[in-house]
Amino acid sequence: MNRYFSNTAFIDLLFNIVVGIAFLFIIAFLLINPVSKKNDVKSKADYLIMLHWDKESIHDIDLWIKDPEDNILSFKHKDIGFMHLDRDDLGRKNDKIKFPNGEVKIIKNNEETAALRGTVPGQYIVNVHVYRKKAEFDEESDKWINEELPVTVTLIKVNPYEEVLRKELIFVKEGEEKTAFRFSLDENGEIVNFDEVEIKIVNVRAERSVYSGTGGF
Repeated sequence: MNRYFSNTAFIDLLFNIVVGIAFLFIIAFLLINPVSKKNDVKSKADYLIMLHWDKESIHDIDLWIKDPEDNILSFKHKDIGFMHLDRDDLGRKNDKIKFPNGEVKIIKNNEETAALRGTVPGQYIVNVHVYRKKAEFDEESDKWINEELPVTVTLIKVNPYEEVLRKELIFVKEGEEKTAFRFSLDENGEIVNFDEVEIKIVNVRAERSVYSGTGGF
């Protein structure tokens, strides 16, 4: 027997291999399940402006917003400046969805939502316009009647979530335009002023001459 024989080198080699395999396993596990960071989660919008009206309504109501740089958001320009309009809701007309398999589903929800994905200091004007409103026939009086149509406009701050303001407007006839509210933002994107002074931003005559009357192109 060689009294100078030692297996220390073999043990060190085996230990290093085991440590290396464990290290590779940890790296693979982290790649499969990455650690979430709070800083990676960013809000997609700073403010939301939501327009609602009766889900059974056939009327076409539109949300219009003018920012401090004179950009005007509407169904005509759904993505302008830092503003984005999710869809042009035509009332009951576009509540029907047809799937590729031929199945038809009706979602009764009359709503338009505008997002401010960034903020520009200055005043924002939020208006509502009745693009199309059909009169209802009253059999008792044998007359066509323009019934009142209530709509609700809500201003929401996204992060942290806060319902800043809710305003209800009443419309009677087609073509009406009303200012729901005006608000001003400072350099930090904080609201510093509110008012409800009426300012028209919809050119009804121009819209009628360019569009077909469906509330869209």
